[in-house]
Amino acid sequence: MRRLKMVLLMMLAVILVFYLASCENVAGPNDELIDAIKDIVLADSVVMLDGFDDGGAADADYEQGLAKAVLDTFPLDYFAVRFGRRITGKPERDVVVEISGDTAVAEITSTIYGKFIIHYVDTTNHVLRDSVIKDFTVVTKQRIKLYKYRNTRNPKRNWKVVAFTPILGRTEGSDLEILSVCVDHNGEEIFSIQNDSTDSILNFYMGRETFVNFRPNVTLHVKMSVANPTPFVYEPGEVALVHYGVRRGIMKARRRLTDPENDDVFEGLVRMHGHGSHMCRTFFDLIDMATIFDKDAPVNSTFWALPYRVRRH
Repeated sequence: MRRLKMVLLMMLAVILVFYLASCENVAGPNDELIDAIKDIVLADSVVMLDGFDDGGAADADYEQGLAKAVLDTFPLDYFAVRFGRRITGKPERDVVVEISGDTAVAEITSTIYGKFIIHYVDTTNHVLRDSVIKDFTVVTKQRIKLYKYRNTRNPKRNWKVVAFTPILGRTEGSDLEILSVCVDHNGEEIFSIQNDSTDSILNFYMGRETFVNFRPNVTLHVKMSVANPTPFVYEPGEVALVHYGVRRGIMKARRRLTDPENDDVFEGLVRMHGHGSHMCRTFFDLIDMATIFDKDAPVNSTFWALPYRVRRH
């Protein structure tokens, strides 16, 4: 009887060892696949945020690598205001992957740290009267869709990015919202994107090979609808900007949109640059005026970002 028990215990032990080994074999390839998809996503240029960094304080409207900067003044008596972001360090990224058959969706959360720099210049003598530097943290989200198009032993060779959403970014505690952005040329809509309280923009996918293309040197009309529950005392209580190009120091421009009706609908014209860069980026940027004019106020901003190409055809 004792011998029978020993045999049964040994059989159970062998079964348990085989079971645990099979579990490891199942989990191992899955972990390898998840890691491979993360590597594919983070290496793709559609997740980059080049162009968000202004390099420091600058005129609201500026161009670098395109033309001479244009001075812009704000309604602060006789002061001209220059402002901008300087990113410090590399973004911290976290990727969550969900796989369903031959399709995978990766959600990327990036944390960006930087300085928001404001210079107040006396326009009567062009002397710098004051400057303020504020720390800020931006958290961005973006979703990437991948498709498995072949089977090899190397999972990095089996999957490719087929679609992606715009990047949605907010500073910590921001209550600003961009509700919609519409871009047209001579009345013909090029694209229109909306968002709501559920961040539905993260379900708006653009094809990997069919995202936004602009003709070189065309003038675009940009319309941005926004919401600001706690506006600054000035009207409008926020500044809306369009950044586009590559990055500061190479080819980048920033243009301010206006809200003449004070109805939270900003509009303006943006002249596209020439072709020559494989991929550029545009940022639709909204900043609460208190960020600029109240020294004690935190940085309150939000933005959307998406890549584009400039092509002749």
